[in-house]
Amino acid sequence: MTQMKLAAVSCPSNPRDKLANVDKMIEWVEKAAAQGVDMMVFPENHLTGTGTHFMNEFFPPDKLYWLDIAELVPEGPTTQKMIELAAKYHMYIAWGMTEKDPDRFDVIHNCCAFVGPEGFIGKYRKVHLPLAERLVITPGFDYPVFDTEFGKVGLMTCFDKMFPEVARIYAIKGANIILCSTGWPNLTQSLDDPDHKAYVTIMPARAAENMIFIAEATSSNMPGGPDIFESHSWILGPNPGQILAQVDSFDEGMAVAEFDLEKEIINARVVSMGGSDICRDRVPSTYGELTKFNEYEPYSVGLKED
Repeated sequence: MTQMKLAAVSCPSNPRDKLANVDKMIEWVEKAAAQGVDMMVFPENHLTGTGTHFMNEFFPPDKLYWLDIAELVPEGPTTQKMIELAAKYHMYIAWGMTEKDPDRFDVIHNCCAFVGPEGFIGKYRKVHLPLAERLVITPGFDYPVFDTEFGKVGLMTCFDKMFPEVARIYAIKGANIILCSTGWPNLTQSLDDPDHKAYVTIMPARAAENMIFIAEATSSNMPGGPDIFESHSWILGPNPGQILAQVDSFDEGMAVAEFDLEKEIINARVVSMGGSDICRDRVPSTYGELTKFNEYEPYSVGLKED
């Protein structure tokens, strides 16, 4: 089966009311089911909130709160509830949340959980942590790809998209779809905002350069709260500049697109660039510099040769 309907939700997350956030997820899952959606994604940390200081500075009360309300995945109650809904509506659902580490009581992860009609499928822990997030969250270290009835799916979270290696790894591991949970800022609520310009530039490039589908869901603002989120969720196709659906305002909403997955990917890899398949035409033997020690990349220090 290659015909499918994909959705990405823009919705607010209450930074101090997890149960309200669960209710919001249920509300949108039911709306998606009514439209016949097969797979959907929610924003980053939707379940547990992005914090009162939006990660621009280390704020200990935020971490204390997250440590208190973080859940195990998949044993936690929210994952179990989403498993129930996924089975009821025969739907795949991904969402962002703070995950409790099962082995270390003082460690939490920025997690994207993924369930489907068959139950729990898997999870992804955010690898790239911007600003003060790295003082609160323990990063992940791998990029798992999950099998679904519509093909292979990769997961990423927000800042990960700024690193082309992430989407490329998913593509060369066979992913046809990337689901991205995002909490992207737009402090001026303007199309001229620099963060907005970055937002609308980066992800279409990731889809085109890997010739895959991407569904990205980003947070919208709380009614009466500070206007800090982009709220521009969308569905991107594998052909250059292919925007299939989008929430084109700063409000709550859902982007939904129906397409033939195999047909669109074949068109991208056979027609759109004159028959040039970007993944097939890579020459990885020439890319060794990417994994060598570099004094400008402090995280590569362990690779330095004596």
